Amino acid sequence: MRISKYFIIFLSINISLHAEEILCELKGTYETTYSIPSRNYLQDIGDALKNFTAGPYTPFLVDKAKANISDKWDREDFFVNQYWTKDEITGELSLVDYEVDPAITWLLDESKKELVESERTISLEESYTPNSPHPNLDEYVIDYYKIINSLNLFTGKGRIEGNIFMSGKEIKNLKSPKVSFLARGQCGPAKKKY
Repeated sequence: MRISKYFIIFLSINISLHAEEILCELKGTYETTYSIPSRNYLQDIGDALKNFTAGPYTPFLVDKAKANISDKWDREDFFVNQYWTKDEITGELSLVDYEVDPAITWLLDESKKELVESERTISLEESYTPNSPHPNLDEYVIDYYKIINSLNLFTGKGRIEGNIFMSGKEIKNLKSPKVSFLARGQCGPAKKKY
């Protein structure tokens, strides 16, 4: 029992010695609204047909949903820290965590995560099953949930973009809270400042 305990401690120290920590400091804006959607059923049917024939093209859906809100979106600045690690032996990158300031309470820990790699970027895409109840807010249903954290391997720049659209479970509660955000910034070795 004692040998395995020391082996686990040695292994964790060894792994941490062979991993480089990367910090991305991002700045951007987020927009929120709690407005009541203006409904045009003929337009909704036409848009659904376009989407069905064109496939699930999410930027179109997001822009359309933002255009269908009757009130203006409130825009504020926000900051994000992304914490990436790079294995020095394999060169593999992974997103450890990210922090958003001010905090967006609708972010979910239990979202579905998928790593997408290309020659230029690596990104972690988070999604959640549409039309499912929000796990933390009992009165809301999640209509759309997508957050993408990415790192450009050539420029060393980080990026986060996200859209979370919800609606009330009951017909009486027509308020539909939504948040849309985008931030960009530079990445570098993570070092303690204090």
